[in-house]
Amino acid sequence: MFSSKVMVIYRIIALAMLSIPTAINIYFNGDIVSSMIYVPLITLGLSAIAIFFDGRLESVLNRGMILTKLKVPTANIYLKTTSDIAISKLAI
Repeated sequence: MFSSKVMVIYRIIALAMLSIPTAINIYFNGDIVSSMIYVPLITLGLSAIAIFFDGRLESVLNRGMILTKLKVPTANIYLKTTSDIAISKLAI
């Protein structure tokens, strides 16, 4: 629940960052060179950065979820499994 909210907030912020170069170009009436070359390149660079951080954020949030699922209960560490019992009987 928490991780999905964090991802949604991050993606909204990333979308706002990606629309900034286009908004600035429209507001200041950019010339043809900035409209055809600079704005798409800046947007492409920002989207690459946003995709990189999206992957990192998702892996960090999923790592926390995976580590809690893989936690071994301390009470069951010393219990023998059936294969351990069979191996110990064969060794005797």
